Amino acid sequence: MDRNTLVALALTALLYFGWQYSLDLRFPNRHDPPTPSVPAEQAAPTPASSPLAGEPLQVAAPSPTTSTPPVLEKQVVVERPLYRATFTSQGGALREWTLRGYDDASLPGRPPVAMTTNPEQLSFATPFLELGHGDLSNLPYAIARPSEDLLEFTAEIGTVQIRKTYRFETDGYGAHLSIAIENGGTAPISPAYGVRWPARRGSGAEFSEFSLAAYPADDVVRFAISPLPSMLGFGGGPAHERVEVAPEAGEPYELDWAGAETRYFIAAILPDNPRDARAVMSPVVPGSEAQLDVSFAPVSLPPGAKLTREYRLYLGPKEPARLDAFGAHLDEAIQKGWAPSLARFFTGMLTFVHKFVPNYGLAILLLTFVIRVAMAPLMVGQMRSMKRMGELAPKVKAAQERFPDDRPKQQEAVMAVYQQAGVSPFSMFSGCLPMLLQLPVFVGFYFALQSSIMLRQQPFFGWITDLSQPESLFVIPGLAFHVRALPLLLGGAMVLQQRLTPTPNMDPAQARMMQIVMPVMMTVMFYQFASGLGLYWLMSTLLGIGQQLLMNRSKTPAAA
Repeated sequence: MDRNTLVALALTALLYFGWQYSLDLRFPNRHDPPTPSVPAEQAAPTPASSPLAGEPLQVAAPSPTTSTPPVLEKQVVVERPLYRATFTSQGGALREWTLRGYDDASLPGRPPVAMTTNPEQLSFATPFLELGHGDLSNLPYAIARPSEDLLEFTAEIGTVQIRKTYRFETDGYGAHLSIAIENGGTAPISPAYGVRWPARRGSGAEFSEFSLAAYPADDVVRFAISPLPSMLGFGGGPAHERVEVAPEAGEPYELDWAGAETRYFIAAILPDNPRDARAVMSPVVPGSEAQLDVSFAPVSLPPGAKLTREYRLYLGPKEPARLDAFGAHLDEAIQKGWAPSLARFFTGMLTFVHKFVPNYGLAILLLTFVIRVAMAPLMVGQMRSMKRMGELAPKVKAAQERFPDDRPKQQEAVMAVYQQAGVSPFSMFSGCLPMLLQLPVFVGFYFALQSSIMLRQQPFFGWITDLSQPESLFVIPGLAFHVRALPLLLGGAMVLQQRLTPTPNMDPAQARMMQIVMPVMMTVMFYQFASGLGLYWLMSTLLGIGQQLLMNRSKTPAAA
């Protein structure tokens, strides 16, 4: 191995481990579950065991260490086929929302996926700071349940009456929240009807990608919470500054939704009047905890007036059919990259193939084969061009050496070589066109595999037990280092592919360096990718090797 190759490998390793070290300096506890930001003596009282739907409400016993007895907290449980939710009289808010059909295999006991990620903070709390009575997030409410589908909270602060009503869908993950305020005083008030969603990164694998998000106009604004968002996915590091999504003068604006999301799940808030809504995403503990506030522009309520504003709520998985049916561009929460049409196409193709092939891993392999066959004409043209240029490389080099100090004559001699062989000197650049055309296909299939919830917890065979997560062949004792077979096999396959691919007009030292550096970089990059994506790229590389072997053995067609 020459010096240039060693230097390139050293720089690659230095860059990778330097990046990891910088993250450790900025986020020393990034691998640990986040610690509460509220002191224990200021935290909300622990709720008592929640009753099943239809049972009497329970009252939490006051903490024996509290000098003044806390306000009694009542809870009620809403049972639905797809989820279980616990609401509290404290703030008329949501305490817990767990999904029945999804669990987290990365945690002991495989607990159900919880959409509420910060148990010490209430979800859908209403601070109402603009009413002038301080933060009313923990204001005690009276609870009423007129039916299985309705839950009402009422409270009075001064001369203002507040009613929060939750209406639950019979089947699905959706709900409605209406907030009614009546001004019983003698002076006007200006409520903004804001609701709050606290978000804290947990310790499970679900939180490897965790962010707040909003959809104003035609784009998704993301506020990353996890310090290691996925490559090509959430982008960037954790946000440290407050982000406000609000209308600006003269610009089209609609806040269709805002919420907290992981790769496969989302808790979304959809205002009834998108043109009047705004969202604020604020860091609480950078890298682990943040807060989302969704509200409307304050509206003046004169004495005796009453006004109701509404939100639609979705707390569940990113299943494309459900998000499409929910509307308001909620399907944009699914990562599709800069080739969304291709991502949707490949997601549909993968679903279609899986109808005939019951294993998603086999479906990925079969779809990869189909993609390579469909792109074979482009690949053959590229390979022929590279092979022809490789055959002419010695003659081109000899022509250049004839006039080492005369560049014009050197160019004339090279052009004569190309004309004699009937080859265009620009064919090498045209041979790169198929590679550029493959890039959107790679990106589209990448997001189809990276963001498809149907791959979650789907096994392939052997040690590959979850196509949505990096596989692990075994762990080195004492180092807690996972040895992953797919990235290592991919690196070896790429070394072979680089050796088989002609490199015309490239310095031999540079060619040797590329044969090592590129596979090393791809191995490092794919080491944290989902095994489904690694399976696709490994299969594509192996098919490319087979195609290159056939091309190298075939006779180059004579030039026209």
